[in-house]
Amino acid sequence: MRNRSATLEAVEKVQAWASGRPRYLLAGVLGALLLAALLHGIAALDFYHWELGTGLLFITLWCFPKKWWPWALAAAVFSHPHAGPVTAVVEPLLVMAGVLWLHAWDVRPGAEVSLGRIGRIHVVALVAATGMALVEVLVAMGSPESWQPDLREMAGAAPFGDASRASLLGNLLLRHLLCDFIGILLVAPLAIWLTAPSPLHSPPSVAVLLRSAFIMGPVAGLYLWLGLVFPGSEFAELFRLLLVAAVVVFTLWQGWRGAVAAMVLISAAVALEEALGNPRMSPIVTQAYVGVVGALTLLFGASVDDFRRQAADLVRARRQEHRLLDELQDAALRNLQLEESERQRLARELHDEFGQNLAALQTHLKLAAPHLASAGRPGMGDLLLELTRAMQRNIGRVLADLRPAGLEQLGLFSAVDRGSVRRLAQDAGLRMDVRLEGDARLLGQLDGTHATAIYRMAQEAVTNIVRHADARRCQLTLRISRRRRALWVFLDIRDDGLGRLDRLLPGNGITGMRDRVLALNGALYLHQLSPGLRLHLMVRQEDGAPGTGR
Repeated sequence: MRNRSATLEAVEKVQAWASGRPRYLLAGVLGALLLAALLHGIAALDFYHWELGTGLLFITLWCFPKKWWPWALAAAVFSHPHAGPVTAVVEPLLVMAGVLWLHAWDVRPGAEVSLGRIGRIHVVALVAATGMALVEVLVAMGSPESWQPDLREMAGAAPFGDASRASLLGNLLLRHLLCDFIGILLVAPLAIWLTAPSPLHSPPSVAVLLRSAFIMGPVAGLYLWLGLVFPGSEFAELFRLLLVAAVVVFTLWQGWRGAVAAMVLISAAVALEEALGNPRMSPIVTQAYVGVVGALTLLFGASVDDFRRQAADLVRARRQEHRLLDELQDAALRNLQLEESERQRLARELHDEFGQNLAALQTHLKLAAPHLASAGRPGMGDLLLELTRAMQRNIGRVLADLRPAGLEQLGLFSAVDRGSVRRLAQDAGLRMDVRLEGDARLLGQLDGTHATAIYRMAQEAVTNIVRHADARRCQLTLRISRRRRALWVFLDIRDDGLGRLDRLLPGNGITGMRDRVLALNGALYLHQLSPGLRLHLMVRQEDGAPGTGR
């Protein structure tokens, strides 16, 4: 939302000023007189098409608190001295009932425009207009001695059907229903425009008004000119349909506020055509045209704004999601780097502490061998030396797991093809084919984190095949390429073992491999083969990382 509406701030200032009883009475009297004058003056514009006074009373009750409603109702009752007492009293009460209905739906001034709120205003306007039209019909039916001329005058020049009483009453009902409905439909959207916050992703109101004047103004003027020059022609009827299309396109461009401006211009043009020309459509059909087009235009404009707001919310949510994913990936990558750093620290400590101690222990055992022989234990020294050698071999394997020396000495591909991964497969009797695809020179541009992670994933995959697959052969393909300012590394590992996707349990190294892949902004996939499984993973390294792999 942008700033609060200036209209609502003005209403709140009036309420604050009239907080005391003397000021409340003074403000009520002055407001009632002003509203009565406006209602009486606006009656000059109320002809066949609309009852703007109904719309003005509607927005007055809707925008002001209930403590001001008695003054507004009094102004409405006394602003039409020529109206009958029933009409003058009951119709304002029906408008008030409609506003209370809106309050029950929590549709109040200052809220954001939405399709649901505009639809509810349409429903309330239609129900209130129907009630007021029924009041007019009942009043007309209550005067049987003079019903015929009065109905002809009130119903207009083109009643439906013949001149029977039922036809004239139906014509009168429809006329007043459309008049009051259009009156609310013309005035209420302007009040909503003034009180609602401006949409964030829409042009300012001044821009909407200027575009309406320079685009829809000439369109409405051309429509009116054609109606006057070619009254009742087929071409004028076609242009009436094109006018609806222009309103739809303009609403789609400018949203709900554009729909309000276009509806007011089109309603004025159609009303002027009826007042000045000789239109092809009958007056009530013209009224229906204005009411239907206006209502659908406002609903369409509200739906356009809803769609834009939802699209903007979706864009913000996607940006937030991408930001959180980036932060999560950065955290995972830092954890991966921290894990590798901890592995290297442990490897250094094992090498420095245990390696040196074992070497010293072997030296002392060799020196102590003659003493053990003289003491009658000649084989004890050899046994202890063999135990230290076994400990050295075990520590060597641990060091190889913690810090793959072959990776630093041979590079990524050679470490996989000729290092501990190859020895692991050979010791298990597994035939392993290793292939390199792509530009081998790009391997030197991999940083240490990516190269180590790819190596460990290849090592873990082959270990899983040896331990669980009961396979005789596996194929490992390493492919590297550069696309979209990044290095893409693909590792494809296939075996002919007994593994099945539906039998894989959590663990088995797959979870750790997937965590590594996600930390490196990649993906991992498993596919069922006949026989065996295929593991396909991809990692990406953005440009700018220091190259340490080979």
